Amino acid sequence: MGINRRGFLAGAGLTLAAISVVGYKYGHVALKPTAAPMDSAHATYTCSMHPQVVQDKPGTCPICNMNLVRTQGGEAPKHDQHDHHMVHVDAATQQRMGVQLAAVSMAEMNRTVRAYATLSADESTTVAVNPKVEGWLRRVHVQGVGQPVRRGQVLYEIYSPELQQRQREYIDLLTRKDGLLGGDSMTVVGSNAAMVGSLSKEKFRARSRLLAADLSEDLVAQLEKTRRIIDVVPVRAERDGVVTQLTLHEGNYVNPMQQILTYADYSTVWAEVSLFPDQLEWVHNGDTVQFRSGIDKSAMQRAKIELSTLQIDPATRTAKLRMALKNPRGAFRPGAFADVEILSAPQRNLAVPRDAVVRTGRGDFVVVADSGDHFRRVKVSTGLETDDLVAINNGLKEGEKVAVNGQFLLDGATRTAAAPMLASLAMEMK
Repeated sequence: MGINRRGFLAGAGLTLAAISVVGYKYGHVALKPTAAPMDSAHATYTCSMHPQVVQDKPGTCPICNMNLVRTQGGEAPKHDQHDHHMVHVDAATQQRMGVQLAAVSMAEMNRTVRAYATLSADESTTVAVNPKVEGWLRRVHVQGVGQPVRRGQVLYEIYSPELQQRQREYIDLLTRKDGLLGGDSMTVVGSNAAMVGSLSKEKFRARSRLLAADLSEDLVAQLEKTRRIIDVVPVRAERDGVVTQLTLHEGNYVNPMQQILTYADYSTVWAEVSLFPDQLEWVHNGDTVQFRSGIDKSAMQRAKIELSTLQIDPATRTAKLRMALKNPRGAFRPGAFADVEILSAPQRNLAVPRDAVVRTGRGDFVVVADSGDHFRRVKVSTGLETDDLVAINNGLKEGEKVAVNGQFLLDGATRTAAAPMLASLAMEMK
């Protein structure tokens, strides 16, 4: 028992020494302990500068070293339920400590969920380029994957005996029809009229076969005008896009079963957002999603969440949210990543600045400013958090003032506010 008593007294002495350091460094920082109710029949002594200091015998103030004076009537000052966490800091000391206050108020808050997205091409815009006839590639105008192509741009040139034969048949039909008409379609009568009708049908079918073999309208019109076979036929792109695959090159023999290249339109891409299980509760249908390109940080696009596209990986429990993303500048390239911010629907909450919350292993605390330059440490229950604010579920009331700067120094002082109680208890154990 003696060893335990000496150990307790030593601990109490160290705590009092810590209080002396705080008072020396920051001036008039007065610790306000909780004192047990005293019998009014006994004389009590207090400090004229720090009335919260009360003793049952004469002495000096542990804060300013002034002589204690006897209280009138011998009554000890009363303390509220928070006194054991309270300190007094005068205005001058607050200024030196850089203490700043903010009011607890109601605020519109929305949680920002940060994630990342993987970009991929829109499959519906992918074009596979296969030759429509057999032949040899005389020239390929695409250098490689990633090259942009424009509608009407020549992709490759093909030499095809099969396509040449179709052109000969078409020219033959044109020549026979011209012979029957004799240059004047109004004079066709009798059997010639029936023959011209049959040739017109054959001409239409032959022309359709040429167009199906990637012969453009311009080349067909040229063929009709010149009646000369086009040996090497250029094949053009049907729409704008970016080359995604190139499998054949100049000199290759090709047939309709072989794919020469593919290209896709990147004006719209798919964004696949990865979300962890703890983020799913904050995501709702119709929430706004902001994408920032990983290639060009200045490029941003917005989209709306469609929970019908949500899929959960049973192995990792992560969720995949897919949505279409407009890409007018081409900054969102398939295969790259994009930074994602999901803005949840706003909620009205009692909130304090984020810097006001002191986080410890035993919970979250704030330092509340009371009247008369008094501060107390209050445990709070926090909720929704944004970049600037923290929602308070329990522990504070609207209109109270909390410290947003210097709060760590005040918090350290309030933790030592129980030191006078330890000293009193040590005296009783002697």
